[in-house]
Amino acid sequence: MTPSSRTHPVRRATLAILAALTVVFGLGEALGWPFLRGPLESFLAQRLERPVRIAAPFRLHFLGAVRVSAGGVWVAAPDGFDAPHLVKADGLALTLRYGDLLRLRESDALRIAAIDVDQLDARLKRRPDGAATWQLGTRPSGQASAPPPRVDALAVRNGTIEFDDVPARTTLRAVFSTHEGAGDDTPTARATLRGRLRGRRLDGELGAAGFLKLAAQGTDVPAVPVSGRIDYGGVHAEFDGAVADLFGGRDLKGKFAARGASLGVLGELFGVLLPTTDPFSLRGKLEKDGEVWRARVSDAQVGESAVHGVFTYDARPATPRLEGELGGKRLALADLAPAFGTRNPDGSRAAPPPGRVLPERELNLPALKTMDARVAVDLRHVDLGNAFSQPIAPLRATLSLHNGRLVLSELDASTAKGRLRGELAVDSGNTPPQWAANLQWEGIRLEDWIGVSQTRSQARATGGEPSQPPYFTGVLHGRAKLTGHGRSTAALLGSLDGELTAGVRDGSISRLLIEIMGLDVAQGLGLVLGGDQALPLDCAVADIVAHDGRMSPRVALIDTPVTLVLVDGSINLANEALDLRFTAKPRNVSPFTLRTPVRVAGTLDAPRVRPEAGPLATRALAGVALGFVTPLAAILPFVDPGETPGSPCRQALARLGH
Repeated sequence: MTPSSRTHPVRRATLAILAALTVVFGLGEALGWPFLRGPLESFLAQRLERPVRIAAPFRLHFLGAVRVSAGGVWVAAPDGFDAPHLVKADGLALTLRYGDLLRLRESDALRIAAIDVDQLDARLKRRPDGAATWQLGTRPSGQASAPPPRVDALAVRNGTIEFDDVPARTTLRAVFSTHEGAGDDTPTARATLRGRLRGRRLDGELGAAGFLKLAAQGTDVPAVPVSGRIDYGGVHAEFDGAVADLFGGRDLKGKFAARGASLGVLGELFGVLLPTTDPFSLRGKLEKDGEVWRARVSDAQVGESAVHGVFTYDARPATPRLEGELGGKRLALADLAPAFGTRNPDGSRAAPPPGRVLPERELNLPALKTMDARVAVDLRHVDLGNAFSQPIAPLRATLSLHNGRLVLSELDASTAKGRLRGELAVDSGNTPPQWAANLQWEGIRLEDWIGVSQTRSQARATGGEPSQPPYFTGVLHGRAKLTGHGRSTAALLGSLDGELTAGVRDGSISRLLIEIMGLDVAQGLGLVLGGDQALPLDCAVADIVAHDGRMSPRVALIDTPVTLVLVDGSINLANEALDLRFTAKPRNVSPFTLRTPVRVAGTLDAPRVRPEAGPLATRALAGVALGFVTPLAAILPFVDPGETPGSPCRQALARLGH
């Protein structure tokens, strides 16, 4: 037998096998390889370590690319979860290119040519122990997780994702649809989001030129037009701009606007520490480059305040850092009250307990440790409220935060021809948190600073001269060095320790006010009928010591040529109790004076003013006894011959360093 004759059977057998394989392959392609559905289910179940079902009609094709279509794919949730599935996709079509599959080993990242889904439903849940439905399979210890697959073309007509994260107190439902890629020049993607984030209600909408470009990573990824809005805990925020590399965080740029009950809620939404405030509205421009955010707030209204600023937030350090500049044409001091406990973090009013005045809501001081900051403050106008006719203009300071210690330093404020300087600080690193104030003020003209006379304020409004003199004038000087501790304003004030001194010189005081302090009925009535007078003020001084929230004067007096008024007693801020005593020692003779100290008692919420009963009762009894002699003699006990002690005011001021 010749060699050529021996090769014919081999050749014929080979050709027969190839022909059979071709027939089988052609038949398989024509039928869609239905018998591979079971092995594919088993392969996916083994890789994902959970049951997988592929619903008919199932078709698989290998010519040109791997193309899979199925009536549906169902992936089970892990045991122990109350969820019908992890993923359920109806009407699924998937395309994989061979070139991408060959490069899979090199990059360990799967690239999918196209995904088309009629309806997608994903259930993502995480239990309190941290276990989650999306934890697929197991990887060797230390091996990094595979990067997410890249998709070139995506169409999801009806998509739903339910996210339930118990540790984060978050339950969200997202409904979305998209059609993009595969040469689509006008891709569209829309999503709505509803539920609760960190326990607060959330409702949002997002529109973009495709989700695929948003998810694409790399420095050369083009920006995608994006617009959206979100409502969270009473805060409404909007964004209109462009985003690139959403998950890589490379670029974000656009305009934003927000309004709501409190800036604290806005900060909570974006993971940035912001204070509790009155209702606010703001707008500006926002940029993000990697983990660095930049915000230019062109217009911010917070309560009655109008401010602006430029800020940079860097999330790269272990402790994120905020830097910037805060300015504005007007800041109302009352708008700072919510940050000290008058409002809850959501902006609702935090009422103190019945009978109390000082805010007792605990401040979120531990949050100070989550961020470092340095912000330059330059405000043109600080409104002190209706009781003050002159604002602070300007106010400059530096606000810094490091290791949980918040400091307002380099404070320099001007008002009524005077200045206020010093430093305020709170250290949340101590238990309990420690507070400190070191302030000094000088040269403040009282008549320009406080609107104590209604007639004077009316005259200012009409441009005329006041018909009555101001109640109090002079130059105010003083200093305060105080410390305290606690997590609320009430706790802070209830633990104050330190000293406060203040003095007024070169001024005047209302004679009517002085006579009222002395319970001088005759002269007080005469001043009411004939008009008030301004008495020269030799000086007024108060040297107050604080201990455990109890404020007591070592010396407190008002000295005039007519009367010397002394003040003693205390204000107990720990229980908000008042116990003050005003004693007037006149230097002139006055009939019908009820010469007795006046007490201010009660609480800050309900003060009581009354003359001391003991000395007054003694004078009344004497008057009754003399009334039996002659009715005119009954007024003699109320005639004060006056006293002429040397004024201790100058000596007190000298001792206090004024």
